[in-house]
Amino acid sequence: MLTVTNLEITYNDIILALKGISLRVPKGRIVALLGANGAGKSTTIRTISGIRKTLDLKIEDGQVEFDGQVINDLEPHEIVAIGLMQVPEGRRIFAELTVEENLIIGSYSLSDRRKFVQNLERAFTYFPILKARRDQMAGYLSGGEQQMLAIARALMADPKLVMLDEPSLGLAPLVVQEIFEIISRINQDEGVGILLVEQNATAALSIAHHGYIIETGRIMLEGTSEALKENRDIREFYLGLTEVGAKKSFRDVKHYKRRKRWLS
Repeated sequence: MLTVTNLEITYNDIILALKGISLRVPKGRIVALLGANGAGKSTTIRTISGIRKTLDLKIEDGQVEFDGQVINDLEPHEIVAIGLMQVPEGRRIFAELTVEENLIIGSYSLSDRRKFVQNLERAFTYFPILKARRDQMAGYLSGGEQQMLAIARALMADPKLVMLDEPSLGLAPLVVQEIFEIISRINQDEGVGILLVEQNATAALSIAHHGYIIETGRIMLEGTSEALKENRDIREFYLGLTEVGAKKSFRDVKHYKRRKRWLS
């Protein structure tokens, strides 16, 4: 469904932000892209979604292919039209519009407007709290409800693949668990592919089929979710799990602290 090959991205024509990364999201699968702040996660999906120009990002090498089509030079609205949606970090809902008006905006790319009602009911099925709040100003929703609205808004366009940028950001653990369970249901029920960009490795690997670890613009490790969860370094530094009685040097402790932001 989505293939990124040897992608090199510069920021402001000077800084090499992505250094030849490659990744794949097979059809109907959930793939996690994990990394700390500044690792290149958001740059990756912003490049894929076509919003590079507003951020002064430039593709120097490599290509992005979606559903058999190279999309390097497509505009964001053209990428949305072929079924690739991004849910941005920080939710970015329209705070002064109602919940239903936000969902109407999400459906603007539907070629068959008769599907609007069907898609609206589907969104309310996955997120019943939004149906109860449909006439409420979106800015008055809680953080978790706003994240649900952002995901539901993406579903309104009948996407083939949705890229979620830090959906757990700033949310309580129980809310994160609920949202990730819904994401998994959407994937299973609708066959929608998911590229899940996260710092919360524990939550992401709980629903992902495959994962990539990105650091300083490079893919450092990849594997199935089960393999990553069993990897000793991943367990210790990314999931906060340490072998009983294990001893660490001062250098190891410093290394651990640098990665502490990964812990959920």
